[in-house]
Formats: sequence, structure tokens, C-alpha cells
Amino acid sequence: MTDPPTTDAADGFAARVQEVHVPEPNADREALLLRAGAVLVVLGLVLVGAGWFGASGTTDPAVQIPYAISGGAGGLGLVVVGAALITRFSLARLFRYWLARIVYEHQVQTDRTIEALGRIESALTNGAASPSSSSSVPPPVAGAAGTDGAGPAPRRHTEPLRAEPLES
Repeated sequence: MTDPPTTDAADGFAARVQEVHVPEPNADREALLLRAGAVLVVLGLVLVGAGWFGASGTTDPAVQIPYAISGGAGGLGLVVVGAALITRFSLARLFRYWLARIVYEHQVQTDRTIEALGRIESALTNGAASPSSSSSVPPPVAGAAGTDGAGPAPRRHTEPLRAEPLES
């Protein structure tokens, strides 16, 4: 069995946690990425439109291909990059909200658990002080199996329950 951690180990762990650098999100940079993504999408759509307009004015494939490559493919690439920047901004915002919500719900659940444990502790300390609650086994019920001799007596679980893993 392992010994409980000493205060030196706990203090060392707390010091290492304090040293961890977690950068805060820069709202200006993220707003800039969102604007850049929107501008790239619009610019890409303009290039696709310009490529289509240039290629539609002629029936010669040798003239249409440069318009399709520069306007169509380049514009489509800008649309994809702009959409990726917008998606990155949106997902980062969503994940920050989601993480903050999980932390809040965890704090609420912890507060409820502490309150419930406090009630259990006070009930146990008040119940141990009263002499009438010295027996933890309830009295037998008339007519129940094992009380009239007709069947085996029910087994009582006297060992305290433990929270141990099922697999070793």
C-alpha cells in the first residue's frame, strides 16, 4: 500500500501547476481572422465570377482554360481558405463556451455533493449520539421468509461497501 503524499510533494505539484503557461485567447487576433476569412471568401467569389465572365466571352478552349485556372481554381482556393478561417473562429468560440459550461456544471455538482456529504455527516453524528439507533439491523417483519421457520433466513450484509475496481 502506498503512503499518502507528503505536503512537500503537494507543494511541489502546486508550484509546477502554477508554472504552466496557458495563453489567453486574443480577441483582436480572432476578430482579424474572422474578417480575413470573410474577405477571402468574397474575393474568391469575385475571382470565380471574373473567370466565368472571361471564359464565357469566347468559344476557343485555349482562351477559356487560363480564365478557368486563374479565376475558377484560384477563386475556389480563396473561398476554401476563407471558409476554413471562419470555421476555425466559430469552432474556437464554441469550444470555449462548451468548456466554460462544463466547468460551471462541475462546480455546481461539486457543491451539491459537498452539501449532501455534510447532511450525511451531520445525520451520522446525530444518529450515533441517540441510544435508540444502536442497532443497524431492522426488526424482522412478521410473515417474512425466515421469521416463521418456513424458509431460510435472509442474509444480512454486514461488511461495509467498498469502492474498488472490478478488474485488478
